[in-house]
Amino acid sequence: MKKIYFLATIILLTSCGSVTKLEKPADFQKSLILETNHNSNYIKANEWMVNTFNDPKSIIQFSDKDAGIVKGKYVMYSGQAATKYTAEVKPYFSIITIRVKDKASKIEISPISEFVITNFMGSKAGFTPEMFSLSAKSLAEKFEKHMKDKSANDNW
Repeated sequence: MKKIYFLATIILLTSCGSVTKLEKPADFQKSLILETNHNSNYIKANEWMVNTFNDPKSIIQFSDKDAGIVKGKYVMYSGQAATKYTAEVKPYFSIITIRVKDKASKIEISPISEFVITNFMGSKAGFTPEMFSLSAKSLAEKFEKHMKDKSANDNW
């Protein structure tokens, strides 16, 4: 009888949760044709990174004005703390690289870890490749708008 209770408990516990790993999508890239010079484009790109990276875990890791590169680690999904009804979901990071030159810029958004979906007690939680693609597209659109807007740095 104890064996039956033990087996029933094991089956019950293993059926309450599972983890699914999904494949990473390709890097997201968008190039822009601009009317401003290297210096102005670099300043705008750096401003955009500072304004966008507003989570304390999002950090600008590398910045080189002469090469025209700004690179940082960005929190795309902040995660979720575990409760008795939900499983913990870790935050999801990506690497954002911006390259600028005279009259052009390019943004690259790269996923850096696996996509993990947790099924726990009938609900799903996690950051999916589809969510990554939507977030990357939204970030690129905001970057494009910022880069094409006029700036006080353009003509001073």
